[in-house]
Amino acid sequence: MNNIRYLTILFASLLITACSPWIEPDPPGWDGAAWMSRLDDDTPLTSVSIPGAHDAATAGVTAWPQWTRTQDLDIEALWNAGIRAFDLRPALVDGVMGIYHDKYSTHVTLKEALLTLSHALSRHPDEFAIVLVRHEREADGDNPDWGPAFCKILESHADRMSFWRPDLTVGALRGKILVLSRNSYEGGPVGAYVEGWSHGKALPDQQAASIVGPEGVKGPLWVQDYYDPDDTRTKWDAVRDLLDATVASPSPHPLVINHASGYLGNLPNYRKLAREINPMAAEHIRQLSAPVGIIMIDFAGVDASKGVRVGGRELVREPRAGRQRVRD
Repeated sequence: MNNIRYLTILFASLLITACSPWIEPDPPGWDGAAWMSRLDDDTPLTSVSIPGAHDAATAGVTAWPQWTRTQDLDIEALWNAGIRAFDLRPALVDGVMGIYHDKYSTHVTLKEALLTLSHALSRHPDEFAIVLVRHEREADGDNPDWGPAFCKILESHADRMSFWRPDLTVGALRGKILVLSRNSYEGGPVGAYVEGWSHGKALPDQQAASIVGPEGVKGPLWVQDYYDPDDTRTKWDAVRDLLDATVASPSPHPLVINHASGYLGNLPNYRKLAREINPMAAEHIRQLSAPVGIIMIDFAGVDASKGVRVGGRELVREPRAGRQRVRD
């Protein structure tokens, strides 16, 4: 009887452990809501490590299929975890500029997302945010009114918007939102356009993009968004190669957007890839001990998602801890 009781307790404890998130404490002194306050004002934007969230609003996805969900934290919680780059996919459906993943609604509007970021910046004026935008045409059938509606929403936050220029610094960005759009729109860019976005796995393809600010001012942009790799190894090679190239690049650095995010399998399985890539990326960044640009992450800010150890909290932490110029 005692053996049966012991085995029952052991099984129950193992079950609780398997279903509970793995929690690793942040280092002493870390404040995810205000970590940029430590950065030197003169630091170029291109010399900062910035953790980002791929499809940042998808914690709100409730519709089937659940593969559309790449985050467990909402935008405010992502901010508090240390995320400062937010991938948002707006589409104009029934007159509302909502945020989607493919054709599935996140139940968050672009207006709500920007208000959340604006309120965070009001509380923490030493911080800034980068918003990466792609028109989610699958959701609105490539609505021709998307551009004017998008620009109107940005204009309503004009006091928060920053325009991109090659010499943009942390000090110039404090309290601001920098919008980088993969789509052009009438009246833009508010922030900058991105040209030549890459889904390739080869480094030369990733180094061929450009960022275009007002009046056509251009700068180099490196993008790795190899989102549907054949296997974990090829994805990791793409992530690692761009990390290494970023650290080795001479000053002034290009702006870099490196996606740890992606999926494996015929049906997208984001947790499966995150389980492998996030810890490897965190460890490699730790070894490099240098600024690595923007790192886009699935399941950012959480150790586990649905019982899968995804390492998203660790990968948010490591870019923040990169050897960046800090205030005296």
